[in-house]
Amino acid sequence: MRRKLFAFFLLLPAMIFTQSVREEFSEVLTLWTRGNIPKALEKIEQIFYKPIPAENLPEFWYMRAKLLIEAGKVREAHESLKNILLVFPNQPEITSLLENVRFILEEGSAKSSSFSFERIYTISGFQNGIEYFFSPTSASVLGKHIYVVDSKNRRIVRTDGRTFQVEVLQYQPKQVFVLREGERYVVTNDGWVLKNDEKLEKFRNPIGCGFDEKGNFVLFDLDRVVVLGPERREYAVAGHPLVVDGEIFRENVFLLDLWGNSLISVDLRTGKTSRIPLPLPTRSFEIFYDGRFILLTHLGELCVFDGKMLTTLAKVPHYYDVEYDYPYLIGFDWLTNTIEINFLKSEEPIFVHIDQFKISRDRIYLYARVENAFGKDVNLVHLFSEVLEARGKIPFDVDLETREYTFYISDEKFLTKKLFEVNDRKGYHVMVPPETPHSLEALLMLRFKNVKLWTTLEASEKLKDICYRSGGGVGEPYPLEHNVWIFSFPHLKPVGDEIIPVSVVYKLSKQTFSDTVYITKKVIELGLSGGF
Repeated sequence: MRRKLFAFFLLLPAMIFTQSVREEFSEVLTLWTRGNIPKALEKIEQIFYKPIPAENLPEFWYMRAKLLIEAGKVREAHESLKNILLVFPNQPEITSLLENVRFILEEGSAKSSSFSFERIYTISGFQNGIEYFFSPTSASVLGKHIYVVDSKNRRIVRTDGRTFQVEVLQYQPKQVFVLREGERYVVTNDGWVLKNDEKLEKFRNPIGCGFDEKGNFVLFDLDRVVVLGPERREYAVAGHPLVVDGEIFRENVFLLDLWGNSLISVDLRTGKTSRIPLPLPTRSFEIFYDGRFILLTHLGELCVFDGKMLTTLAKVPHYYDVEYDYPYLIGFDWLTNTIEINFLKSEEPIFVHIDQFKISRDRIYLYARVENAFGKDVNLVHLFSEVLEARGKIPFDVDLETREYTFYISDEKFLTKKLFEVNDRKGYHVMVPPETPHSLEALLMLRFKNVKLWTTLEASEKLKDICYRSGGGVGEPYPLEHNVWIFSFPHLKPVGDEIIPVSVVYKLSKQTFSDTVYITKKVIELGLSGGF
């Protein structure tokens, strides 16, 4: 009996230390949730001077790396993630975060020639004996919904992939474009452009191109590009092109000239035009997130073209047309009256970031952003998401809300000083002067803090690139809102002092992108008591 008591008293200090560091880890989590990054980082650094249970080391190192990034110590976080991954190679949250950091620091400027293309979802116009759409001709994606044009039946159908809302129109629509602020533009077969069903202007043969960086609607009409907005503008296009498609990328509109088998580029600031010859006869095109062109050829081949090199992805002879909303290529199949959603992306990561979480009496709510490599919202996340608790899939609900960005003008010290003070889990548009010092490390901080950077035309190309890659750009900030995906699920109170990982996973084919937070008994108690 004495030996047993002696062994118990030997183990008692270790047990006390284990409980103590786990409780302190809970305090780190609550500080992070409140946005108190300096205090949270100070606290977790102190914990590393104490004995941490071996099974919890990945959680402690992962949380430390996230805090280091928000504090601006990006390269230190990079080294820490690499080292812990050598010891614990099967930690998905560490792998995901490390890939994001590497992309920003090492590979962000390189354009990969490797692409993934795979059909991942099909939406049929016929459901349970009901015809919702027939021979779709155009689509626009926003948030949880796809807006589908059924020209023959004079309909616009809104679907989240599972449910349908049908709007019967008094006119015959040809194209639809939906703006985040709730405005809908429709181009009709008889030449009208309508904004929220009110006639704006009649054209001879309009081809809608989309929205510019200020939210103005841009179209092509026979021999000119027209920008509809508070300051209406026109730019002449010479050569009598036969334009059948148009897209916008940053400050340029690109037009597909069927006769010339080329893309006409028109600068929306100056009106200057240039041509890009195409390697194959093309009937439709889209633009990849980094400016490369996605071509649908007359032979039904899907290709990526960077102006010099052509990469063939797949044969899709059943597609009449395509639309691209990163990372989804939407194909219109007239034969089967379906819309096919395909996964199309290169090797760049998709950024998933849980900004905060809240706890009610019976549910946990995770507030997450899902963005492409240039900080732009990814849509339709609800169709391809999972929530993991303790590494296992659990049932969950997902809602979408939009939040307004706060806008302010800063001086050149923003990236070197003021960015470190942004910790309140909101979204910001920040205008900086062209002399602003910049670095790749700042990009990751901007992404974590949901800050989109903007500058003026006078800035260097490198600063402009940093702004574009942050999700901002050049000129006036737009859009004014961003997506927040709210994942919720019922929670059970942890029995002991264990640390439970909870992950939001965005999964496309074999590629997964995720972020993780941790739940403990103390975190739940603090959440229920209103402590954060």
